[in-house]
Amino acid sequence: MTDDAVATPGVGSERLLQVVQDEGRAVLQLAAQTDLVRAVPGCPGWTIADLVAHLGSVYRWVGLIVGERRNERPSPQERAALDGVERRDQALLTALMMAHTQVVEVLRSASADLDCWSMWPAANSRHYWIRRQAHETLVHRIDVQNAASGEIAACADVDPTIAADGVDEMVIGFANRYRDRLRAPSPCTLSLHATDVDRRWWVRLGPAEPEFGRGPVDGPAPTEIRGRSGELLLLLWNRRTWDGMKMTGDGDALQVWRYAARL
Repeated sequence: MTDDAVATPGVGSERLLQVVQDEGRAVLQLAAQTDLVRAVPGCPGWTIADLVAHLGSVYRWVGLIVGERRNERPSPQERAALDGVERRDQALLTALMMAHTQVVEVLRSASADLDCWSMWPAANSRHYWIRRQAHETLVHRIDVQNAASGEIAACADVDPTIAADGVDEMVIGFANRYRDRLRAPSPCTLSLHATDVDRRWWVRLGPAEPEFGRGPVDGPAPTEIRGRSGELLLLLWNRRTWDGMKMTGDGDALQVWRYAARL
């Protein structure tokens, strides 16, 4: 991870908190209107019920960390307790609604100087967790939408500013969780260009630990993917292929990403 990991992103906390609120409500509405046993494209083995249970657990987990200003990751026993929701449709939906309402309120009321544990280095804990929940919720709303419609959304209609912030969060932060798995037998680089906001990122892979950064890439010609911010966001989350986007280069780096960065 580069030093940019702690840089303040371009989208403010209050706008991202609105994303958490709006997208969470959209998840609930879509799930309530759809059979929860439907499979979720992009999440092998998951049904909508599994996704609803997962998202509720994540909200309760974040509420615990932020609400109690935890300076360490909650224990496995605490996390398991947060997962204990009755697996009936209405119980799952009610639990998600309560968890969503609570996490929005906890994040909204958190102090500006909040200092608590985060999954990667953060300059501001409150903004970090609002941002993390915004993109978690946005992607899972698209998951439920795809499951409900039976089609993979192109995501061209996702707000470009929000989607680009999600790409930034993935490359500069979230991808660090795959650091031990993101390896290539020979050096290769994945370059990403969000054409609707003219922003760029890169992931440099090889036998050693990966490197991540913003801006144009230096060095040999990389695999480059050009597309709208929403398309890039879902590509990095392995929710879609690069079909319909423009790719140059041999594609090796993208294949490594798709194999190793599984969510």
